[in-house]
Amino acid sequence: MKRSRLILLIFAVACVLVLASAGTASAATTNSALWCPNVVADGTAQQLGGLYISESNAMSIKPGDWVSITLPSFTELQKITFNFVSSSSYFPQKKDAVSVTFSENTYSVSSAVYSYGEEAALIEDTLGSKILLQAVSRQSIILKVSSVPSERPSTRTFRTYIYFDEVVIKPVAPEELESSDIKVTLDAPSTAGFSSGSVTIGKILTGGGSTITAASPTNITEDGGEIAQITLKEDSPGALKANEDGFPGENTVKLVLSPGFTWDTVTLIPQGGFARGSVDKDFFTERDGRSALYLKISKESSGSPGQIIIKASVKADESFTTARDVKVTYGGTNPGVGGERIAEVTVAKYLVSGSSVAAKSTLDVVAGRANQQIGNFTIAEGMPGDLPKGRLISLTLPEGAKWNRPPTVTREAGNGTLNDTPSIRDDGRTLVYTVKDTSTSRTTFCFKNATVDLALGAPEELTVTVKGPGTSGTVTVAHVQAPVAVSAAGGTVSIGVQEQAVGALTIQENVVGALRARDAAGNRAVVKLTLPSGVRFARTPAVKVTAGDLELDAAGIKLEDNDRTLVIPVKLSSATPVEKQLPAGEQGEGSSGESESTGEAVAEQVGSTVTVQDIFLTLDRTVPAGDITLEVSGSALSETGDLFSSSLNKLTCLLAHCLTPAPVATKAEAVFTIGSKKYRIGSEEKEMDVEPYVKNGRTYAPVRYLALAAGLNDENILWDGSNQTVTLLADKRVVQFKVGQKAYLIQGVPISIDAAPEIVNGRTMLPYRFVAQALGLQAEWNADARQVIIR
Repeated sequence: MKRSRLILLIFAVACVLVLASAGTASAATTNSALWCPNVVADGTAQQLGGLYISESNAMSIKPGDWVSITLPSFTELQKITFNFVSSSSYFPQKKDAVSVTFSENTYSVSSAVYSYGEEAALIEDTLGSKILLQAVSRQSIILKVSSVPSERPSTRTFRTYIYFDEVVIKPVAPEELESSDIKVTLDAPSTAGFSSGSVTIGKILTGGGSTITAASPTNITEDGGEIAQITLKEDSPGALKANEDGFPGENTVKLVLSPGFTWDTVTLIPQGGFARGSVDKDFFTERDGRSALYLKISKESSGSPGQIIIKASVKADESFTTARDVKVTYGGTNPGVGGERIAEVTVAKYLVSGSSVAAKSTLDVVAGRANQQIGNFTIAEGMPGDLPKGRLISLTLPEGAKWNRPPTVTREAGNGTLNDTPSIRDDGRTLVYTVKDTSTSRTTFCFKNATVDLALGAPEELTVTVKGPGTSGTVTVAHVQAPVAVSAAGGTVSIGVQEQAVGALTIQENVVGALRARDAAGNRAVVKLTLPSGVRFARTPAVKVTAGDLELDAAGIKLEDNDRTLVIPVKLSSATPVEKQLPAGEQGEGSSGESESTGEAVAEQVGSTVTVQDIFLTLDRTVPAGDITLEVSGSALSETGDLFSSSLNKLTCLLAHCLTPAPVATKAEAVFTIGSKKYRIGSEEKEMDVEPYVKNGRTYAPVRYLALAAGLNDENILWDGSNQTVTLLADKRVVQFKVGQKAYLIQGVPISIDAAPEIVNGRTMLPYRFVAQALGLQAEWNADARQVIIR
């Protein structure tokens, strides 16, 4: 793929350089620009670039062939020059340049005057060459080959240089321009030897007409110092207008320093179109207190664009406690600048004592694996000598991570040194380096190629905490991915009830081979699913591989620990990636497939999928109300079990929610009217905060008010905002509705419906019939009254 893209890129560049007609397979002439100057659309005559027309193959151009050359409508030709060079490779035999001048109604060629539309001879020599010019308007001319030499050698080719010496560029609004390019358009018949196309021979300056750049920033301290050399360059001669009379209030050109710094010494060196002594300076304080250098333009540049070299030093107004960039903001009211804040350049780095820590790279690693390479990072002195000889620098990993191979230390700048071999502390979490030599030049150390061992429960962002003399910082060196993703369909269970069904559990390998078949000792590796105290499996669930080539030891699947733990042995690890389809909008970095805007599915490469079904739980009366969390562990998931505590070598998954028994609800007839916020329960009229409505032939109402009408109270109506789930604790049943899902759960068992709950004005809405059905009630529709009756 990269090779194909490279070929296409080369082809595209070649097309641009040749500037051949888009519709021809093999162009007869090459049309190209000799140069492309910047110009200003101010109504004055300016020089545009040169156009070069070259016959690619001799004898392609025939007598009678012609090409029109047209400039944009906002230009007017005043003078152009044609140059046909006399040589064995050029069939015109006149070497003198031919000038063409234009006026309002006529144009002149070699002092002969013609009206627009008349043909004029450009070249007419003794060998029979005759080239004609026909000016159509002040924007368009036609170049025509009337005849060629009868004895023309087959090696001679037609070539001409056209110089646009004087062209008026009329003022034009930027929004009226397709681009800032001034293009000359060449148009020839398909039978001619000339090629059609367009060539850019100038660019209109749409900004201020000048630019500012700076060399590499210097280092300064509280004593100030020299800053980087600044170059102020005009885009065209005279872009920066004179402001001698109105200085400093008119046509300002200023360079403003960052807060806290003041201009000290400044030397100006005019170059290019600026004459010596044409630029001066003065210092002022802006209204915001910043120090400003104003340039006084006494004489505008001419002939060529001007350039000003600025060499300067600055002072710090105070001793800062943190490092910072010293910047110069370029701006002003001068037309050649274009605004108060046009550009900003960094000219110095203000250094303070104390080292800083920064990441150079961040890698992806997998939890539960050993010897995994992490990203590189640096420790940089703020000032020389910040890391004195004999001082210690510690690198500490978070809980769930230990150093395996210490990083290699290299020096990227300066002359300080560290010892090569660090000491190890905190049970492998901390490395300690000793400074061998104090630096005399600001030093940066790079720590690279380190590896770590990770627990299954390692944090998602792996950081290194650095502490040392004047140093305290944390840097992220790796993104940690769990070997598997565990998810459950969920469900609700009650205290003291046996064999309660909950939804299926899915174990998805995030990477191929995430579930190992053998542990470090060569024994068969297992996955363990452990329930909390007081909860046990009522029977052994069904476990199977539903995607990928992972193989399980089905005969070895069993319950342990008084039926609290399900043990799943792995027979053969997965080896082949599986393409997992994701809904559009959920793709992550590196996933394949269509973009979010297409609305199509995307895919990612994963390992195998294990599904645990037919999960039935028995809860004793000691189980507290709340979430039932499943612990996922085992030698198949982690190869670092002997390095970390068991609390760090497990994953967790919310399996179900334990509810207290619900009170018996009292039911009465309830009537809801479409389009009205009022509803009736028995003889009592109540009011909702959202109206029922009809959508796709279904009558929707707020789930909460339907539940209240069914006799439930607020304590039995639970809303889980994070999962967008409504739970109704009714008599002898627990019902759950999830926004956007065309199914609801009764005692954890899914029941399909043909409409999904939706949120309107902060309320969860669902067709009456499904809520009534879930709560064991009946719903009737009165079409005449547009009412729904719940009994």
